[in-house]
Amino acid sequence: MYLWIVIATFIAILASFNLSVRPDMDRVFAETKAGVVITKFRALHNGVRDYFNSQSPDKTGLTYANYYPGDGVNVQPKEDGSINALTVDEVAPFLPFGYAKDGETLDDIASITGGGEIVSKVFCFDEGNTAEQCVSGVDGSCCSNQCIDDSNCSSIYVVSFTQMPSRWVNKISNMPSVDMISALSHMHGYGKDFGYTEVDDGKVVLSGGRFIVDNSNGAESFDKWEIFGAVVNDEDFQRLDCDKENVHCLFAIQQIYG
Repeated sequence: MYLWIVIATFIAILASFNLSVRPDMDRVFAETKAGVVITKFRALHNGVRDYFNSQSPDKTGLTYANYYPGDGVNVQPKEDGSINALTVDEVAPFLPFGYAKDGETLDDIASITGGGEIVSKVFCFDEGNTAEQCVSGVDGSCCSNQCIDDSNCSSIYVVSFTQMPSRWVNKISNMPSVDMISALSHMHGYGKDFGYTEVDDGKVVLSGGRFIVDNSNGAESFDKWEIFGAVVNDEDFQRLDCDKENVHCLFAIQQIYG
């Protein structure tokens, strides 16, 4: 009799380790897959950002910037037919190990699972003017204007965008799925320099804004950062329909120097 009590106790102990599967396990898997899409997008963005950061005059020893507004990955030909596209050899050192494989071009790797191409490019602005990029002249790139007498500074940003893969968009509401929004909200910088595009009151804004409380009456408003006019009017941004009301694009922007 004692032996059976011992055996029953042992079986009960083993059964206690047989935990039930989480009821939200399917949601956990879906959110993880969405996170993979976001991570690949941000990896390319960070790589292009770090490349342009490495090209600042104080790092190259030059007295000028050796790139022009609009240079980047998957950029369209300019009006004169030229293409200011980076090569995989230039950007690969700044990408995670294994991100760029032998024989691949940046066009090959600048795409995300289930989605289209990722455009990642540099924008150069004259101080205080983000409605349009600075204009280069015969003397070279206007991105070289590095705070001449504190009156002519170029603010330099790397901007990346890609249309959100259709599998992560709700077909009824045309909004990103719950799993995609959950994955986005857990990412550093969400709502500040990273998120997805939305059209709000005719303006293209970044998702993930913040509540602002008016202390005079306690009223709350939801503030969203408006995407620069030069970006909204960019030919690649419009080619991917990122300026459209019912289209959402993953979007990242960071100032590098200037």
